[in-house]
Amino acid sequence: MTSVQTNVTPKAFSVDAGKGRPVHVLGNDVIIKVSSRDTGGAFTVFESRTRPLAGPPLHLHRNQDEWWYILAGEFKFEVDGQEIYAGPGSTVFAPRGSRHTFQNVGTVPGRMLTMVVPGGVDLFFEELETLAPRGTVPDRAAILTVFAKHGQELLGPPLAQRTATKPTGNNARSRRLVSSSA
Repeated sequence: MTSVQTNVTPKAFSVDAGKGRPVHVLGNDVIIKVSSRDTGGAFTVFESRTRPLAGPPLHLHRNQDEWWYILAGEFKFEVDGQEIYAGPGSTVFAPRGSRHTFQNVGTVPGRMLTMVVPGGVDLFFEELETLAPRGTVPDRAAILTVFAKHGQELLGPPLAQRTATKPTGNNARSRRLVSSSA
């Protein structure tokens, strides 16, 4: 896994609304608010904007926990096979080693604030952006190499591609609605 210099003493700072380092990650836009470089590798915080019906492929982080706070939109998460529905004000957590993905299931763009502990996911995003800039088709073998380098595994397609072949029926036992009052 790529490491960040940890002997740096973090300094206080602020990032204004709409500011940060924009990074394009395989068709999605994120804004790095707090980089792992800022925290000596302790964590990374980023804001993401997700188009309707979009989301990342199924994946896992071997050494990182991931936490999302929904700012706008409606999302369906899948964490180790558990379906979690979350809207504005909701929080979702995926522990390190869990198989996870999400999809904006609404009709308008969604926004989330995400924290990954320890940091480094921002370095992963930067490397993916270099490898597959906006408008290009990424080379799968190269992408898999970057995933492995950063302690991640690409496990399957995004939810939108999997739900088309998923059997329908009553799956209420596997569904948990996350509310902001939880």
